Amino acid sequence: MNKTKLPNLIPILILTLVTVVMWVSLDIYIAIKKPSNAVVPAQISQPLTPTLDQNTINQIESHTFLNDSQIPDNVISSSPTPIPTQMPTPTTQPTSLPVSASSSAATP
Repeated sequence: MNKTKLPNLIPILILTLVTVVMWVSLDIYIAIKKPSNAVVPAQISQPLTPTLDQNTINQIESHTFLNDSQIPDNVISSSPTPIPTQMPTPTTQPTSLPVSASSSAATP
């Protein structure tokens, strides 16, 4: 039995075909799942006018404003920051070994 070997070009063509099929299918999927364009109302998309609306400015000026004497004093009292107290500093004291332990360690 004489087995013939596939030409070197066949695996490359197969991989290219798989790549193209995947590429096209992903592009189709993305096109289908793409969100639709949002509808913007015409009132929002109109260009802005650079002129001032005099009626609105007159309405703002006619509003009642409060004087400084009419504004109540809202004083928010916060508790004073406590004064830090000094912590006592630790002192070291020499420790002594018991006599029996020191004498037994010295003798062989």
